[in-house]
Amino acid sequence: RNRTGLMTAKKGMVKKYAGALYNIAVQQEDVKEVSKRLKFISAVLKAVPELNQLLITRRVSSKNKFAILNKVLGGRISDLEKDLIFHLLEDGHFLLFNEIVKRFDYLVETDSNVVKVRITSPQVLPEEEIQKISSRVENQLNKKVDIYTETDPALLGGIKLRIGNTLIDSSVSNRLMKLRNTLVRV
Repeated sequence: RNRTGLMTAKKGMVKKYAGALYNIAVQQEDVKEVSKRLKFISAVLKAVPELNQLLITRRVSSKNKFAILNKVLGGRISDLEKDLIFHLLEDGHFLLFNEIVKRFDYLVETDSNVVKVRITSPQVLPEEEIQKISSRVENQLNKKVDIYTETDPALLGGIKLRIGNTLIDSSVSNRLMKLRNTLVRV
């Protein structure tokens, strides 16, 4: 087969695996956790290249690869991820794992009823403040929100909200910058 044919076949497999995984995660109401565990597995494979090599080599049986991976990650991943990995190993498609994780994230991102929201604040926000922001965004968009928080002391005050691909910046540092730009223009 020619190269484009192979790429198309690969893309199709990535979509098939990620789609099946996503549908099960939705049924189990576990999308956010599955996403976290997939990222964890990816991080481990990145941090331990030898493990990644072991999983893609043809010299070790898929049964042994699975047993090793299960020993390494066993308690940290669910049966869902184990099934995915087992099938990828059995079919000799483990190389697609990272692409499947990316596709899964894409499905989470574009799913009609889940939106990612990143709250950046100068210091850690109290839980009730996060809940307040979360429910306001949920009501505005009529979607479930997947909240991530991070701190950035450079903001001085206020917060930055990234909802999907939209950034709402009400930080003090941003307001000061706008003021400075206005003064420079005068």
